[in-house]
Amino acid sequence: YQYRRAGGGGGGGGGSDEGRIRCNVTCSPAAYPHLSSNQQDEIQNDLTSFVHSIYSSNSSSSSSSNSKSATTTTANASSRRSFSFFEEVESELVILPGRKAWTLYLDAVVLSDAGNLYDVLFLACRGALWDTRVPRTRAVEYQQQQQRQPNRGGGRGQSGMGGGDEEEDMWKEAIRTRVQSRAADFELEDTSEAGKRLSGREKCPVAVTLNILPTRHVLDATYAEEQAVPLKLVLLYSFTSHEDGEEARFLGMRLIGPGQVPLGYLKELLRQGQGYAKQLVLAMDAQLVAQEEGSRD
Repeated sequence: YQYRRAGGGGGGGGGSDEGRIRCNVTCSPAAYPHLSSNQQDEIQNDLTSFVHSIYSSNSSSSSSSNSKSATTTTANASSRRSFSFFEEVESELVILPGRKAWTLYLDAVVLSDAGNLYDVLFLACRGALWDTRVPRTRAVEYQQQQQRQPNRGGGRGQSGMGGGDEEEDMWKEAIRTRVQSRAADFELEDTSEAGKRLSGREKCPVAVTLNILPTRHVLDATYAEEQAVPLKLVLLYSFTSHEDGEEARFLGMRLIGPGQVPLGYLKELLRQGQGYAKQLVLAMDAQLVAQEEGSRD
């Protein structure tokens, strides 16, 4: 998986007063050699729409695929607004308020699909944002060219008094007018490797996929298991650290494949999925922190 950080002018159409996040998922032809190019395009477009709907706060919250049945449900609008990770990222990407801001591009490449693609995809995005640094910038002000009043003593050398040129220069210097300046551009203070890490990076969402059977479910299914159990439920959670422990926030879910899930069974799956997601976050954060400490040494 790859990711890049780019900037300038929000979404590309001039200055923007807030940061933006743009997500894109590309599938390598080797990942699905048995599918046609059009079918591969449908898969990567569906994955892009799904990831973007979670990471971008102003995008559509539903997506569907033409190749298979999919139903997506996200948390309500008030819950999405209370998920502060997006607001923190957007504010940190602002360079000049109301004028310029960074656009963060989150690109993922699917090299192979051996099963449980959604979980791995969101883990890769979380790891990329964990290491992302926003370059520090410095505002630059440009002053308008100093304006001078017309010569009141005639042309240079035309004054009848001695030292006319010197008096003329003194007069012009005295009546110069200056225009108040404002920040119009910026310059980088350091490289991206020495920039500021994103606040709230531990709140990046994770996905847990459950392949559903009538009385049980399969966690972290292989490709063969997915073919045998086609009905899958993708659950999305975010966690915030507190003194009392991890606070979970349910972001949405996606039901893929034929069949339905009874409401009572769905509630139990949501409860168990939250437990799986918490274990996944704790294990991943421990590994990421250990890698950071090792790189400092």
